[in-house]
Amino acid sequence: MSFQSKKFHILSVDDTETNRILIEKMLHGAGYEVTSAESGIQAIELLNNSCKPDLILLDIMMPEVNGFETCSIIKSSQKSMAKIPVIFLTAKSDIEGVTNGFEVGGVDYITKPFQKVELLARIKTHLKLKHYQDQEIELTQRELIYTIARISDIHSAETGNHIKRVSEYAKLLATLAGYDEEKAEVFKLAAAMHDVGKIGISHDILNKPGKLTAEELSIMQEHPNIGHDILSQSKRPLLKAAAIVAHQHHEKFDGSGYPRGLKGKQIHILGRITTLADVFDALDTKRSYKKRWTLNETMHFIQSESGKHFDPRLVELMVKNFRHFKKIRERFPD
Repeated sequence: MSFQSKKFHILSVDDTETNRILIEKMLHGAGYEVTSAESGIQAIELLNNSCKPDLILLDIMMPEVNGFETCSIIKSSQKSMAKIPVIFLTAKSDIEGVTNGFEVGGVDYITKPFQKVELLARIKTHLKLKHYQDQEIELTQRELIYTIARISDIHSAETGNHIKRVSEYAKLLATLAGYDEEKAEVFKLAAAMHDVGKIGISHDILNKPGKLTAEELSIMQEHPNIGHDILSQSKRPLLKAAAIVAHQHHEKFDGSGYPRGLKGKQIHILGRITTLADVFDALDTKRSYKKRWTLNETMHFIQSESGKHFDPRLVELMVKNFRHFKKIRERFPD
């Protein structure tokens, strides 16, 4: 999401009601979403619950827990909270103590009484900096995801654009199912990692031209567990989502899948969407063990497996919007 199109959320913390009202009016007028807190304690409570601001404006001189103490608590908390930039609001009488603010993790300070132009300019500067830092981290994470996913595909001799197509199919299904752009992008990136567990499976089994023996099939069916074990160690939300996908993309809606035999909505929506996206692409491409199916054969099979292999609602969405899936297929040929 671009900086211009993003709706930013600011937490304003000040024990003086007049200041809170003034700041809210200024920020709302500039297009920001605002949450106000009248104390450091209330601010921390909000942050520990559902409040996830992009920036915090923090008064220094407050009773019970002052701004420096509040900032110190925030910065020593969970990583997502600790990364929120904090701008101190300070009276000229305590300007000498601002160095303490930088020591506890603040990024800037504004002296009271402040000018609207200065306040908004400082806020915009730090929001831009955080946004671009977040974008860089996200781009790096995305590149690593596709690199690791591509390694697993090369190991199993999958077709060149299999990962891209499955990812795009998953994002399209998520969008059609009602998820917003941000969440649909998570589906896309998580789906790219669905077969990462194949790294732990023998090349000979993965690329055997004929039917697998019972023993070989048992080994092959371990790759969802391997993928889950690899990805579930991370605390990153995106990789946690990828762990679900890796674990559940061979589960079937009627409970006949593997590795856990999950049924219906026991299967996470991430798993249900990736399953359909993956099977659609697998049937539509040539593999070592099968020839490529025609689109008619593929769609006939998918419709016949509605409620058995696949979530009926997702099948319906794919059938109704098939032209969009076909466009993705044409954009990423092998």
